[in-house]
Amino acid sequence: MKTILLFIFGVFVFTNSQAQISYSSAQQSANYQDNWQYYFNIYHSYYRGMTKLALYSDKDTDKDLKAKEELIYHFKKGVKQEQAYSKSTYTYNDGLLINYKRLKKGKLKNQFSFEYNEEGYFTRFYTGSVNSPNYEEQLLFNDSNLVVLYNRYNKKRKLTRKEAIKYDDNQNMIRKDIYDGKHLDPQYSWQYKYDEKGKTIQTEYYRKGILKSRWVYTCDDEGTKVEDKKVSVSTSCSLVEHNNDGSYVKIYRYTNSKGKVQKNRWTYSKDSVLIKAERYNTKGVITSKYTYEYDTEGNRNVYTYYKKGGEKVKHQTKYKYNDDRKITEMAVYNGKGNLRSKKQYEYDADGNTIAYIIFNSKGEISWKYEYTYDKNGELISELTYKKDKPFSQHNIVFKY
Repeated sequence: MKTILLFIFGVFVFTNSQAQISYSSAQQSANYQDNWQYYFNIYHSYYRGMTKLALYSDKDTDKDLKAKEELIYHFKKGVKQEQAYSKSTYTYNDGLLINYKRLKKGKLKNQFSFEYNEEGYFTRFYTGSVNSPNYEEQLLFNDSNLVVLYNRYNKKRKLTRKEAIKYDDNQNMIRKDIYDGKHLDPQYSWQYKYDEKGKTIQTEYYRKGILKSRWVYTCDDEGTKVEDKKVSVSTSCSLVEHNNDGSYVKIYRYTNSKGKVQKNRWTYSKDSVLIKAERYNTKGVITSKYTYEYDTEGNRNVYTYYKKGGEKVKHQTKYKYNDDRKITEMAVYNGKGNLRSKKQYEYDADGNTIAYIIFNSKGEISWKYEYTYDKNGELISELTYKKDKPFSQHNIVFKY
């Protein structure tokens, strides 16, 4: 599966099976070619539950793949049941998912469909039948394959949400309007301004046509109060401070209209490896802090998260790797150094995960997953154990 990139100003965000969608001008058109996979991951989390495709596999979908069938069997007193507990079917066209169905004990529970344009960009998602969907979302692209319109409909075919987006000649997003489906005028609007290099220099937020907030992305003096009686003016900027040894610190500073400052700091080694991340509130107190340590091969072997204030350790994770730099063990300890949980990983000669084991704080096995692959390296089976007893089996059949 290709990695799905998430962006600063938002992505598809699902709440109670409904989606709210927003886009950043930083997004490039190529990202939308794979946005169907985002839906795939969200709506079929139990499929990714073949323990995240055997721990985050990055295999691309085969363009020749026409269909796929998944069967999940449960065990009763260690005996595999003859009838599958659930069955899922997937239909593909040129490597793109166009239909998904899930049946539970022989009854249809879910059905999702996806449509694309000629360039493979996702244009429509709906549940139910093609002519009478229960829920539907549509995307419209411009000639540069950037989203210019998003519509969402309910079962009665009423428009419940619309987002219209405009871009400048450099394809930077300059305006985004959100409608609730009932009004001709936008309920919420964002407007963006850029410098000659394409860097954002100002963002304005409107509600029902009234300017509510303005962000000015400049490096004013810390704590400088910016007066504006009409709107809440905030400033923010990014800085890089270099040290003599070659290491450096990236700082993001946000100052609200009352002069209160919030900061984020990321510290990097001379090799540009992140070694510390900190966040400060308006009182200058660290609210979150992370540190990272690495072994001689460059593998991150210790991750530490600190309590508020940045002094006391809240929890720490330690990693072990094999010769191929794949994680073989990940152990989590509390602030006192006591084991909280542990995970172990086993691989075959091709680097595929063949076993994933979860231990509790006593070092006892809680869950174990065993994976089987076909000759093409495709994951075709997952056998799950609860403690030491078989719990379920998940099989996949590919059709080309």
